[in-house]
Amino acid sequence: MPRAPLDREPATPKTPAQIDRCDRILATAARLGARHGLEEVRMQDVADQSAVSITTVYRYYPTKHHLFAALLFHLTQTATPPGPTTGHPVADVTEFMAGIIRDMLGRPLLARAMITSVNARRAESTVRGDYNLRRNILDVAGIAAPTADQIQIALLLEQCAYGILSWAITGETTPEQAEHDMRRACELLLAPWRRRTRTTEKRSNDH
Repeated sequence: MPRAPLDREPATPKTPAQIDRCDRILATAARLGARHGLEEVRMQDVADQSAVSITTVYRYYPTKHHLFAALLFHLTQTATPPGPTTGHPVADVTEFMAGIIRDMLGRPLLARAMITSVNARRAESTVRGDYNLRRNILDVAGIAAPTADQIQIALLLEQCAYGILSWAITGETTPEQAEHDMRRACELLLAPWRRRTRTTEKRSNDH
């Protein structure tokens, strides 16, 4: 069975056709990962159900850890609030982060596959890329030109979310408690943003 050499970086999709293939591969990985978990997913099945060759899968995702880490990156970068935003950063970010915890733990086998894969990829000295939620958090808060303090708060919130998910996928806490913990973390960490609204943010940017 052909495999991509592991001594090079995975290829990056550039053309619309390549991006479409990768989107299909990631969608298949999400479906199979949610059903079977990391250990039981076969790359050949991913290829077959994505209507691509196994060579194509390995070109972009040399291992299952590459595949599921890329899936987490895709999901975090495309995550959106579960409902309309209110213009109040604390409320909007809290619902956004709680929604991510709820959605991920609603598919526990997939969540475990993604977190495990990210940990494995980060343990490699050659790993590149950022799996962060900071930009999403700041966007949901309506902060277009964040200060260093605001970026740090978003980073701390991201780290809390990752820790909460890591505990939950190992059974150390329940999904319900995990969501409660995420809401509590938002309440504490976002206190400096409590008086901020999208209106005040716009005014500060106009000056």
